[in-house]
Amino acid sequence: MLDAFLEGMARRPFVDGVHDCALTVAEWVAAATGCPDPAVHLRGRYSTALGRERLLRRLGGLEAVMADCAARAGLVETANTVRGDVGLIETEGQALAAICLGRRWAIQGAGVEVRTAERVIRAWSVTHG
Repeated sequence: MLDAFLEGMARRPFVDGVHDCALTVAEWVAAATGCPDPAVHLRGRYSTALGRERLLRRLGGLEAVMADCAARAGLVETANTVRGDVGLIETEGQALAAICLGRRWAIQGAGVEVRTAERVIRAWSVTHG
């Protein structure tokens, strides 16, 4: 299931408010668990990097937004990530929402960007098939 999702990610560009790192992670969580979209309340609320940053600032930052979405999806926080889990990682000086691939992480960029996490800030276990 994850491989098919990643193939879809690879075919689309990064678009703020549509296919950005956090909304893509929320799409994966919904696809993997069958839960309703945990980020439905964020969709359509921004369409630019500035709009995204303003919304994140109002909502307490990306970590707070991801924690809220994880709670909406019923995810449990984990310190031992496995393939398919989701997290907020620090890479190249940025905090980004990502999907665990094992030792590396997938991020929605211009397609799929695979990165090594310098630090996993927070992560949640995703039960998936």
